[in-house]
Amino acid sequence: MVFRITADVRLSNLLDRLVITPRQSTDYHTLSGVLKDALPGVRVHRSAEGVSIAAQDVNALLNSEVVTDFRWSAEAKLFVENRIRVRQVHQQLYEQVSRIRFGGRDVANNYLTEIEGLDVLDDHQWVNVAAMTIPEGYGLCVFDEQGAGKTVTLIFAFDVLVERDEVDFALIVAPKSMVPEWPRDFLRFKGDLYKIELISGTHKQKRIAIGSGADVLVTNFETAASMEEELRALLRSYQGRAMLVVDESFYIKNLDTKRTQALRRLREWCGRAFVLCGTPAPNAPQDLIQQFNIVDFGITFDGVNIPDDRAEGLPIVQQAIEKRGLFIRHLKTDVLPDLPVKSFNRVFVPLQPEQKRVYAAALRNLILDLRSTDDETFQRKLTSFLARRSALIQICSNPASVVQGYTEIPAKLHALDSILEEFIIRKGEKVILWSFYTASLSAIFTRYSHFNPVRYDGTVSDVAERREAVRKFQEDDETMLFVANPAAAGAGLTLHRARLAIYESMSNQAAHYLQSLDRIHRRGQTRDVEYLILLCDNTIEIEEYERLTRKERAAQALLRDQVEEPITRETMLREAIAASQLLEKEK
Repeated sequence: MVFRITADVRLSNLLDRLVITPRQSTDYHTLSGVLKDALPGVRVHRSAEGVSIAAQDVNALLNSEVVTDFRWSAEAKLFVENRIRVRQVHQQLYEQVSRIRFGGRDVANNYLTEIEGLDVLDDHQWVNVAAMTIPEGYGLCVFDEQGAGKTVTLIFAFDVLVERDEVDFALIVAPKSMVPEWPRDFLRFKGDLYKIELISGTHKQKRIAIGSGADVLVTNFETAASMEEELRALLRSYQGRAMLVVDESFYIKNLDTKRTQALRRLREWCGRAFVLCGTPAPNAPQDLIQQFNIVDFGITFDGVNIPDDRAEGLPIVQQAIEKRGLFIRHLKTDVLPDLPVKSFNRVFVPLQPEQKRVYAAALRNLILDLRSTDDETFQRKLTSFLARRSALIQICSNPASVVQGYTEIPAKLHALDSILEEFIIRKGEKVILWSFYTASLSAIFTRYSHFNPVRYDGTVSDVAERREAVRKFQEDDETMLFVANPAAAGAGLTLHRARLAIYESMSNQAAHYLQSLDRIHRRGQTRDVEYLILLCDNTIEIEEYERLTRKERAAQALLRDQVEEPITRETMLREAIAASQLLEKEK
C-alpha cells in the first residue's frame, strides 16, 4: 500500500531525531498513524513540535513508501546524504586504515606516491598522513600519545589534501591555550603558503576573521559554539570541501555540553573530520563515543548497547573500535625510542597541627552525615557531598582557601622549601610546580618570588601573557620556576627546559593530570625526567591519586597500549625486598 501525505522533515537540534511536520495541521494524527503502519518496529513519537523518529531509523524511513511525499530541509537532507556516503565506503576505509596501521612506513609510501616535502616526517607520521588522506576518506581519530607530533601530521595531511584538490579549507577547534600554537606551527612547516587566521577578540572581530578568506581558521571551543551560525554558513559555502579538526578531542566527550552539540552540527557541513588527542578516554571507555561520532557520523557505535558501568563498558567499547573504528595510535616509547626515561616518586608529607585538626574535623563531620543519610537523600545531595570531599583534598593543599582565619604555613609549603632549595639553588635546575587551586598557586607564587617564577592559570587570561610565561621559562636563565594549573597549562605546551615536575595538588580530572605529565617528557628532552607527587600522609589524598593512576591504566588497557610500569620508589623497593627474600630462602 502506498501512503500519501505531505510533510516536512527536519533535524532536531541534537541531531538525534527526525522531526516530521504535516503541512496541514489537522494531519498530525493521520501522519502518526501512517508512520506507525509504514515503519514496523520503529518507535514513532508525537510531541508539540511534530511527529518524530530516532535519527538512527532514517534507513527505515528511506526504504518506506512514504518518502516521496516528504520535503526535506537542507540540514536533514545533508544528514541523510552524509550517512549514506560514509556507509558506502566505511568498510573499505577501515580495511585500508588497518593495513596502513600494521604495515607501517612501507605501506604508507604506497598511498603517498608523488607527494614531495614529507622527508621531515618520522615513519609513524608518514603512517598518520597516509591514513588521513586516503582517497574518498571522511576522517580519522588520531590518538597518538602526547608529544608524538599530532599537530605536524595534521598540517602535512591538510597540505596533501589541498595538493590533490580535495580540500580547500580547514576549521581547527582547540583549547584556548593551544589556539596560538597552530599558526606558529603552520608557519614553521609551511611558511606563508597558507593564510591562517585566529577567530578571537570582539564579536565584530570574530566575524571579520570568519569572512577573511583564510585557508585555515583556528578558534577555541567556546567561540565555535557561540559563532556556530556564522561558521556553519562559511562551511556550507565550501560544499563539502572543508575539513574540521578537533584538537584535544576529550573536550567533546560529553554530548550534553554546548560545544559538543555545536561541533556535531558543524561536522555535517565538512567533507572530512579529524579528532586529535593523546588521552581520548581519561575517565571512562564511554568517553570515546562522541569523538568517533564526530568522525564517522555514528557508524562505529551504531547499534552498540554500552552499559553505564565503566568496567562492563570497557570490552564492549574496545570491541567496537577494533572492529569498526577508524583510528591511529602511536606511543612515544615505540616511535621515540631515544626519549629519556621518566620516574615517579611520591613524597608523603605529615599535616601541620592546625591543618590536621581542620582536616580531622571536616572528615569526621562528613562521616557522620554520610552515616545518617539514606541512599535516596545521598543521590539528591550528591553535588554537596562531592564538594565536601573535594574540600578535604583542598585542605591538604592549603586550608586558607576553605577555612577563614587560617594562618599556619601548610605542610606542603614546608616540604617545597627544602625541595626547591635542593633542586633550584644547589643543582641549578628549573622546576615546574603544578597545583589545582588558585589560593595555593598564589601562595606558592608569592613565597618563591626569589626564583623569578612565571604563572599560567585561570588568573592569567591574556594569551600574549601566557605565551610570554612559556617563553621566559624556556629561554630566560633567571626564570627558574613555572607555577601552573594543569587544567590551564596541561595540554599543548612544551616545557622541556625542565626535567623535574612537582605536583603540589592535582585536578580531579584525569585528563588534566595525564596531559600535564608530557609537558617535559616530549621530543627535544635530553635528560631523564622526574616527577615528585606531594601527598599528605594518612589522608584521602592518597586514594585520590590512586584513583587517577587507575584511570590511567584503564585508558591504556582500552587502547591496548603496551606500556611498562613507570619507575617509582615503591616499585623499586618491592623488587629489592623480593630479591632479599630470595636470598633468605637460599640460607
